[in-house]
Amino acid sequence: MPAILLVEDEADVRELIEEAFEDEGLSVRSADSDEAAYELLEAEARRFDLLIADINLGVGTTGFDVARRARQLNPKIAVIYITGHAAHLGKFGVEGGQMYPKPFNPSELAAQAKAVIGGGEA
Repeated sequence: MPAILLVEDEADVRELIEEAFEDEGLSVRSADSDEAAYELLEAEARRFDLLIADINLGVGTTGFDVARRARQLNPKIAVIYITGHAAHLGKFGVEGGQMYPKPFNPSELAAQAKAVIGGGEA
């Protein structure tokens, strides 16, 4: 089963995404901050097939930074950025990263995740 790392600082949004992904049979580990994400990546980066990262994580570094570190540790990890703000994917994002704007339907994000990791169609 593909493994997904979700990095989202807003608890309500994180919980909605987790529930939708679980309903789709997807395994999700969550981090509520950049620091928590870095810890998970340092310990388990090669385990993850997909990183879903909010770009604005409140304090600390951004989802762009988390994605760059994830790619250093696991060059094959797919990346989907989620954000409620305009962001310059080409300038700051990792190669092949995709943008998914907020607000969104968590079930649609789960379908997109399945498509990205090869488990379904978007």
